[in-house]
Amino acid sequence: MRRLLFYVFVSILSTTAYAVTDYEPMFKSCDELAQKGQQNASSTIQMVRIVEEQKDCYKNVANKIIDIEYAKNKQQMVSEFNNFIKISSDIAYSMQYPDSCNPNCGTIVGLNAANFELEIIKAYVRQLLYIVSPE
Repeated sequence: MRRLLFYVFVSILSTTAYAVTDYEPMFKSCDELAQKGQQNASSTIQMVRIVEEQKDCYKNVANKIIDIEYAKNKQQMVSEFNNFIKISSDIAYSMQYPDSCNPNCGTIVGLNAANFELEIIKAYVRQLLYIVSPE
């Protein structure tokens, strides 16, 4: 009986470890996709779109991790993640509107706020990867 339980335990661990190793390439592909897009971007609007696509890519990775690794708490995790993104976005955009602004402020505001939010989402996903990694 112990041997059977051991084999069941090992098989569960090995499938979990396999799933975890799939997340890192997904995470890296978000960066690679953005790098390719940034090389061809010719305007601030295109750069903001690329950052938005990269944020969506990271959100998909986070949702994939939550679906697999946090199945029991999925609803709560997704809700908290979405609230975290909304609050981070509010903070990012409010930071971009100081009382006095330099002459280029209008063209840079959206990009700076999007990049700030991107870094917060990226840090969240990195933390999830760290928590669920087998090493």
